[in-house]
Amino acid sequence: MQARAHPWRRLPLLAALLATACDTLAPEEPGNLVQRTVAEDASLPAIDMNGSRFHLETFGDPQDPVVIMLHGGPGGNYRSMLSLAARHDGYSLADDHFLVYWDQRGAGLSMRHDEEVLTQATYLHDLHTLVERYSPDRPVYLVGVSWGGMYATYFINEYPHLVAGAVLIEPGPLDAATMERIEDDMFDLDYRAEWLNDYAWSSQFLSPDDHARLDYQMMVGARDAQPKFHTSRANPEPGWRAGAAANRYIAEDGQDGDGNWTFDFTTNLDAFTTPVLFIAGAWSEVLGESLQQEQVQHFPAASLVVLEGAGHDVAWILSAETAALIRDYLEQREGGQP
Repeated sequence: MQARAHPWRRLPLLAALLATACDTLAPEEPGNLVQRTVAEDASLPAIDMNGSRFHLETFGDPQDPVVIMLHGGPGGNYRSMLSLAARHDGYSLADDHFLVYWDQRGAGLSMRHDEEVLTQATYLHDLHTLVERYSPDRPVYLVGVSWGGMYATYFINEYPHLVAGAVLIEPGPLDAATMERIEDDMFDLDYRAEWLNDYAWSSQFLSPDDHARLDYQMMVGARDAQPKFHTSRANPEPGWRAGAAANRYIAEDGQDGDGNWTFDFTTNLDAFTTPVLFIAGAWSEVLGESLQQEQVQHFPAASLVVLEGAGHDVAWILSAETAALIRDYLEQREGGQP
């Protein structure tokens, strides 16, 4: 029978292993804690605009009608939305549309920024610049998921004449009153929750790059923090990297100094008479059917489709069905149907 080693005898070996790991994954090197951004990796597809550098890809013919994809967050990324551009039943949205995918300012693999330029007004300017760059002579279509649906609504509210149509997939609250009402249902703040323990544990990791550390922490347990969204554990949405600073400061820009929500993206929606399509997942409790039945009322002409078999990640879990709805919507708009 082999004698058991005392715990203290293992310490030199543990120290050697940790030293080796630190040499291999030096925290000061970009890419070791989280994936590099376009400011750190020149091989990533990117564009420069408005004093920043954005991770961006396009698919299709630039001469076709432009569809701009708006990911969730704030601070998310477009990776899971790529499934909407995939070929389903022999058809891709890129066959007859020019698809623009981009990680928003300070989000995903786009360049990181500090608080002063992470504002809703800057985000509005970024999207306006993108529209002018890719569709200077005709209105664009917007497809937004979650926060991306709020972002699309914000843009429509300010520039209705620049938008040919919109598909809003479980957008978050479109005004402050709605946010105040449902905010507590959006997160699980049970102090015994495993995700919260993981978040606290991850704070021990230090990196000279504050954005890398904060982004890493944001990704730890993020899915489990919102159980009422009913996103899939068996087939979780993929993502590159979160943008923690963007997530915080874009939200705070919609609040007053006391933390009360103040934003309203619905003040001018009466000017947008074009039909809008809302899509929701049947399993989603907070941002699902009941909320979207309210939010369609903000638009003069809007309809809601609820897809069975998915929660808030409906665009990922049911990407073929979601893409088919987008295709039908685009065909109706371009065919002049009401």
